[in-house]
Amino acid sequence: MSAARSKSSKPKKPYPTFPLTPHPNGQWCKKIRGKVFFFGVWSDPKSALQEYTTQAADLHAGRRLHRPQSAGLSVRDLSNNYLANQKLKAERGLITASWYGDCLRAVRAFAREIGPDRLATDLSPIEFGDYRLKLYDRLGVCAIDRNVAILRSMFRHAFETDLIAVPVKFGGQFNKPSQKEKRQNRSERDRLYGKRLFSAADVRSLLDAAHQPVRTMILLGMNGGFGNTDCAELPIRAVDLKHHIIEFERPKTAVQRIVPLWPETIDALREVIHGDRPKARRPEYEGRVFLTAFGNPWKQEHVRSEIVGERPEVGRHYAIVLEFKKLLKSLNLNRKGLGFYALRHTFRTWADETRDQHAVHRIMGHAIPGMSGVYVEEISIDRLRAVTGYVHDKLFNPR
Repeated sequence: MSAARSKSSKPKKPYPTFPLTPHPNGQWCKKIRGKVFFFGVWSDPKSALQEYTTQAADLHAGRRLHRPQSAGLSVRDLSNNYLANQKLKAERGLITASWYGDCLRAVRAFAREIGPDRLATDLSPIEFGDYRLKLYDRLGVCAIDRNVAILRSMFRHAFETDLIAVPVKFGGQFNKPSQKEKRQNRSERDRLYGKRLFSAADVRSLLDAAHQPVRTMILLGMNGGFGNTDCAELPIRAVDLKHHIIEFERPKTAVQRIVPLWPETIDALREVIHGDRPKARRPEYEGRVFLTAFGNPWKQEHVRSEIVGERPEVGRHYAIVLEFKKLLKSLNLNRKGLGFYALRHTFRTWADETRDQHAVHRIMGHAIPGMSGVYVEEISIDRLRAVTGYVHDKLFNPR
């Protein structure tokens, strides 16, 4: 058959914008990145178009050809399996709802970018490295750190649960940001927005302007480095007003903490616990020190499912954040990076001046690092009071 006859016998495109071209071998084809790919016979342009559509994102990006899902685990199936596992953990309290929310965002973004129909074992170290670089276009260093940790965990989960036969290779570029990057990021943030630190005058202004129970929370933030969750989950049983102390496990770390209380904090706690207390909306909230006017905790996170598509989401309500931000705005103290948690930063910064690191760790609910954490059985109440007393004087009796 002559070339002229072969050319004349090729079919026309079904419509002008049809993306494929008839090849003399009897198939529809397209040249992509210098290479010709085939997608189906002339007699079935519809199926050829469907095959091209399935492969297009991978081929134009220079990635490996898509293979049927029967050939292995797809990124979509891996993502769904991992998120279902994380959802169960969140529902049972093994991880926080907030961390589950981070997993949802990280995994969904990765699947969209890399291609949900890709085989999990087809991903190359170069692709992981390229994806990490793209994260810098939309995320900060701390968020990149979380994303890399979550995605590495997802692929480790796949191998450990026999979803894939061999571990996935990430290469040398898909690592968490270095400590140098984190320090540089923090320095840049501090330069732009200022340190996450209050002055003594700022804290006194906050205390003067705040109403209960926010005023008591501020006192706890400065008295013992309490954060949002610490306040929201503080149980009444942990507060010993008779002996002027709080003793309980910090919710975030499950590390025992002991906080000697200032006279101002004792009076404020007594007012909250024994005063006009809101009725708990649920029985499980009754034992908490702080409740909103509606009888709910001041910080709530829970896993829920959307009605549309039944996709799991994370519900959040941070009353502490909202009320504290209003307070900052009313005093013209509001700026990026400065929130309720800055009280904890301030306490730690001031408390460090006592040079009793182990006592500071015990007050803040941090594990004592190294072997000291194994051998130190007890820290005297006098050492703890020396730390909180120093911060008290720095706040209320500045020199």
